[in-house]
Amino acid sequence: MRIALIVTLALVAGVVHFANGSPAGANAYLFFATLLLSFGIYSRGMRGQNYWLSLTGLVEAWFIFDYCAYGTAVSVLQQSKTPLPASMDEAYSRTYLVGALAFLAFACGAYAGFARSRFSRGARSAVRALIAALRARRLAFRRERLQRAVFLLFTAAGVVSIVVLLLDPDSRQQLFFEHVGLSPREGMGRYASLYFMLPTTAVGLWYLYKPKRRHTPVVVTMAGLFLIAALHLGCGRRLMWASTMLMIFHLCKVRGIFTLRARHLAAALPLVLLVSLWMEATKNIGWYAAADAIDIRALADGDKLFGMVDNSVGRFDTTAALIVNRETLPYYYGETFLMAPLQVLPVSAGFERSVGVREELGELIYGAFNRGFVSQEASLVGELYANFSYAGVLGGSLLVGFGAAFLDGHCHHSRQPMVALGYGLCLFRAIHHLATASTSWFPLTFLAFVPWLCAIAVTQIPWRSRL
Repeated sequence: MRIALIVTLALVAGVVHFANGSPAGANAYLFFATLLLSFGIYSRGMRGQNYWLSLTGLVEAWFIFDYCAYGTAVSVLQQSKTPLPASMDEAYSRTYLVGALAFLAFACGAYAGFARSRFSRGARSAVRALIAALRARRLAFRRERLQRAVFLLFTAAGVVSIVVLLLDPDSRQQLFFEHVGLSPREGMGRYASLYFMLPTTAVGLWYLYKPKRRHTPVVVTMAGLFLIAALHLGCGRRLMWASTMLMIFHLCKVRGIFTLRARHLAAALPLVLLVSLWMEATKNIGWYAAADAIDIRALADGDKLFGMVDNSVGRFDTTAALIVNRETLPYYYGETFLMAPLQVLPVSAGFERSVGVREELGELIYGAFNRGFVSQEASLVGELYANFSYAGVLGGSLLVGFGAAFLDGHCHHSRQPMVALGYGLCLFRAIHHLATASTSWFPLTFLAFVPWLCAIAVTQIPWRSRL
């Protein structure tokens, strides 16, 4: 099924490019050929797993979407949202060439990651034996309770953040009357950070508590988890909502509650598109007005659908802009990645909070940079090129492939609570790492993993037996 889908998408994209005289040229066909030749390099390592619900599967799916689907549409229709500092032929041709190098490097890195994972099975068995021994100790139960307490604390803090935001009259005005999504006024951003953490910590808390009733209907369980994930929609964060759903599906599969199938995705896709289009069309009005703006006919409007993708997750054209910009602008040489951790510090700390490639794209697209503008994000491929040219794309993609495959091989089937939650959080953040600049994904990734890291730290404390 997966092989047939990839072959079909690559061949269709190639035919569309050829039939419409795409300006991308021969390098577009080079990318499609690389895709067809590379995807089988590492696929054996994923046998017995729900492939698309894995880190390597998500990376592959993103490449297919951004280069096969979105890249083809932008090239053929010539409807880029980004003004290019060079001819479209040159920009898109080089972008496909960089994409081919990135995917080939990812495939080789993934192959090495799976090989390393198989080689270390003995080490994994030893680690599992150690974990089993620790669990057998009398204090293991207390440690599990402390881990639950950590997630309970962060969940409670997220709930309090919602209350604080909704008690603020300016925030209520914006949420209900001025803007779809909960965006706090200046000075209240730290409460919003806790709010972003709430869905994943609440899901983690659910997973840490073993169900007392084993006969709870699957529909009831899934409905409750879906409502938790939908909290991100309250901020207008569609991508974070979808990522939370990936985490939920993985944890439900590990627990044996529900396994996501292709038919489920096919059935849910129209609803997901409708919600996304509705939020795109109503993002400048409040929820009260947006409630009357649902139009199911929007699904049949190709221009609106393309515009929604263009403003949300399409990165082919911004990647092209970053690549051709290097002819007149200097490389960053790692600065964007090194400066990204400063984004978690408060503005009052006095550190320079550079936004790197986001600022470059904002100036290019809008003539001025402003955090409120949309669609100024850069893909990981584009940011790697803007830092170290082809060498950065090659090295970064190798690391991404190796890391994704290594974690898939070690953690995909694990039922150990902290391992399953950690892998679920990786799924939660994976797409953001691929589709946004490091200055954007680093703070949210840091916040997402803070409760998990605290729970791990609590487990490692050498509690005395008398406690």
